[in-house]
This record gives sequence, C-alpha cells and structure tokens, in this order.
Amino acid sequence: MNKKIFYGVVTVIGLGLIYLTVKKVFGKKLPKSMLFVGDSITAIDYKGQPVKTNYPYLLMQDLGKKGIKIDVLAEAGKTTGWQLANLIEKLKTNKYDRIYIYGGINDMFSGVSKTKALSNIQQMVDISKKNGADPYVIIGYDAQIFMDENKLKTTKDVPTKAGMVALKNKYIDFQNSIPTTITGAKIVKKFDIPSSMTVDGIHPTPSGQKIIADSLLET
Repeated sequence: MNKKIFYGVVTVIGLGLIYLTVKKVFGKKLPKSMLFVGDSITAIDYKGQPVKTNYPYLLMQDLGKKGIKIDVLAEAGKTTGWQLANLIEKLKTNKYDRIYIYGGINDMFSGVSKTKALSNIQQMVDISKKNGADPYVIIGYDAQIFMDENKLKTTKDVPTKAGMVALKNKYIDFQNSIPTTITGAKIVKKFDIPSSMTVDGIHPTPSGQKIIADSLLET
C-alpha cells in the first residue's frame, strides 16, 4: 500500500475513534429536570425562610441557565422514612429525568436501624426508576473526617460525648454499606470536605456546600 494512502487511512480511523469517544463522553443529553431528596443539608427552605447556601440552590443558579428544572424535596430533621413517603406522593403528579437521594444522618442519630434506612433508600431508587428517572444515591461527606468529635453536641437523648461518637460510627457504617447494598442506582462517592467546614460536626458551612455542588456538577 502506498505510504500516503496508508497514513491517510490511519488518520481517518484515528479521527473516527476520537469522534466516537467524544460523542460517548460529551454527547449525552443533559437531564431536563432533577429532583433532590434529603434533609437539612439539602433543604432550601427553613421555617419559611429561603436557604441560599445549600447545594441545590447553588445548582439552580448554575443549571437553571442551561434550562434544567430543579425541584427539592427536603426538610430539616427528616429521616429516610419521611423522604420515601413524600417521594411517593411527589411522583404521583411529577416526572423527572434524574433523582438524587441523600439521607440517613437523621436515621442513624435517632434510633432507626441501618437495615431500615437502607431499605427506604432502595425503595426510593426503585420508585424513581418506575417513574422513568435515573436515580443517584449520595453517600455524603466522609463522616470519619468531617464529623469532628469535638464539635458534635450532646443532646437530651444522647447526653454524653461517648454516645455521640457511637452514633457517628453508626453513620459511618451506614455510609460504607450503601455501595454494597443499594442496587439499580448510580452511587455518588463521598465528598472530601474538611472538618473545618462545619460548626457542629453535622452541617457543612457555605464553603462545604459549595464543594457538594461542584462535586455534583461533575455527575
């Protein structure tokens, strides 16, 4: 084969492979609508007041410019049981291309078993798929690092620091069980948020929320 013809064929094949790769990676259609399900970390409303520092609000500012509709189903202090019940109701009258599920902290700190919380998340995944949405399950921040034991505040029900540390470890166990237990969903890996970005060992500061938003944009 003539060298010019040979190199020409190789070039065409190479360009074809590059095109297919780029099309596969960048040619995916962006979802037109998303729903974020969660608790206080996800909520964009607290007692009737807007929360403009939480990650869904930040994503609205970015993705809204691209024509992507974002809804939020989240409330402070709520467990995965509340999320499941309200998601069922929400999907009776709404459809989404993608649903993000971020829960479990309130479950683990309020006596709900790991098994029950994981079951609730799995049911949310299954319901999302039946609704035609792609489900994403968010593991959350790396609690081993983020939940500074010196910042975790005791409560009436958990009056000792040792008790709070035990709940932290319970939550870490729950997080580590998500990738090996939940099926049929894309798993969003842990967020790398330092413990300096929290005042109570539970809730990220605005800077921590920005890390969550930026990480989710990558998905």
